[in-house]
Amino acid sequence: MLERAEALVGEELCGNIRFILGETDSTAAAKLSVDCITLNMVLHHVATPSDMLKDIFQLLKPGGTLIITELCQHDQDWVRDTCGDLWLGFCPLELGIWAEECGFKEGESVYMAQRNGFKVQLRKFHK
Repeated sequence: MLERAEALVGEELCGNIRFILGETDSTAAAKLSVDCITLNMVLHHVATPSDMLKDIFQLLKPGGTLIITELCQHDQDWVRDTCGDLWLGFCPLELGIWAEECGFKEGESVYMAQRNGFKVQLRKFHK
């Protein structure tokens, strides 16, 4: 997925976007100071999402933006084995509380129902 995103950005000639494969608490990440971070269907694959949000808060410049696309809480347990999900989505309130505890201020949110039964949340947070 990362390679596909890099190819798309390359086609659009966007020189101010960097892709980094690694954890948010890595040495490479610690050197960053960025305006925007996006997480697209990442948190439900991470053991401690609240720790990742804390790392991201530190990586963002003042006034920076975090955009999260994530599953809402669901009961489709088959995704643990089939897709490697550690979490069965997140309650929007819970995700908002974790972000607020890190220092984020909540922005706009959109919730979309999918034909496969999942509900997706698109959330914007500001530093």
